[in-house]
Amino acid sequence: MTQQIIDLEISSPGAADMKTESIAFSHERESLDRSVWYNGWLMTFLAAGEETQGQFALIEAVGKKGNVPPPHIHHRDDEIFYVLEGEIAASVNDRTIKVTPGTMVFLPRDVRHSFTIESEQVRMLQLLTPAGLEGWFKEFSLPAPAMTLPPADEPGYHDLQRMLDVASRYGLEFVG
Repeated sequence: MTQQIIDLEISSPGAADMKTESIAFSHERESLDRSVWYNGWLMTFLAAGEETQGQFALIEAVGKKGNVPPPHIHHRDDEIFYVLEGEIAASVNDRTIKVTPGTMVFLPRDVRHSFTIESEQVRMLQLLTPAGLEGWFKEFSLPAPAMTLPPADEPGYHDLQRMLDVASRYGLEFVG
């Protein structure tokens, strides 16, 4: 894995005496040590909160048709999906938004949402702001042994009761 780290010192606007330290970094896209199998998905953590000072997390997610998360609400973070390949239909409150390659959908916090995969497979970027929810995906996943989707017999959302019990720790609420 190639990782580049650059230390920067950044002054905050309006606060001449206050300085924060930030770290610039990069990762390879296909990095097995940063990838997991999460409920039928292959997820690669391109950036996590510990690298972004909690500002955001960026995940590449690959899933197949039929793998649908239950309707839920994020109370702490906003979420953006940018579709690279395939199509999804995002349900946001009572509205459905078709998201095709090269388009994105913004899912603000405190809004009920879910999505379905309309194509056989989808590959998308998932941006979480601020970071934190990536911990949920890590907690309920297994290290990916290969940069492939989990096998068809790998159950999706198999630990639902524990997910319900832990959801509030991540600011999640499952609805409906």
